[in-house]
Amino acid sequence: MKAFIVSLLVLCGLSTAVYAEGYQADIERGQVLATAQCESCHGNVVITMAKQFPNLKGQKIAYLNKQLVDFKTGLRVDPLMQAQVSALSSDQLQDVALFYSQQVTPNLSAN
Repeated sequence: MKAFIVSLLVLCGLSTAVYAEGYQADIERGQVLATAQCESCHGNVVITMAKQFPNLKGQKIAYLNKQLVDFKTGLRVDPLMQAQVSALSSDQLQDVALFYSQQVTPNLSAN
């Protein structure tokens, strides 16, 4: 039943900060991880110059978490991303996804 509810939330695009395991994602922990591991490629300055690094700010939490999990499990292949997420736990992936989902999407065309 829990899996069904989580799937329904994902399909509806609703916040899935609380997952079936009962973990409550933490935005502050997500910010620490994002600053340490993600910003060098996914920060505003870099993504205006290097279009191969996507903007993560403002994306849906379910989408971000799925992509991170897919990189970690090898369902999505990118050596750089796989190296970044390999040591992160499921909870930490959720924290990062929550952090980025709550950020305001920057106007990257203004630069």
